[in-house]
Amino acid sequence: MHVELWAVIHGLNIATTNGYHNLVVESDSAAAINFINHGCSPVHPCAPLVQDIRILANRVQKITWIHSLREANPVADLLAKKGQDLPIGLHLFDQAPHCISYALLCDCFDTIRVKGS
Repeated sequence: MHVELWAVIHGLNIATTNGYHNLVVESDSAAAINFINHGCSPVHPCAPLVQDIRILANRVQKITWIHSLREANPVADLLAKKGQDLPIGLHLFDQAPHCISYALLCDCFDTIRVKGS
């Protein structure tokens, strides 16, 4: 779960640095989302990460935390698979990798359709 929480911290840092104020954060880790929403014991090894996430989350106007199965999010699933071929570390893309273009397009249309309903 440490990896998922670190990913949230990196994502929140990127979002706040770039001035994003309304965020939807999805994770395939139900435990991570639960810790973020409800906290954890101060002696739990993840407690400092959860505290950092809460501090960063206070910097944005609105944040929604969602548990989403990786299989239900093809974009995240494809990025996770691509990540297995990359060196260890944080990777930021200036544009979407070609391997996710179609899944991203489908995701955008689904989001538009759901919001427009």
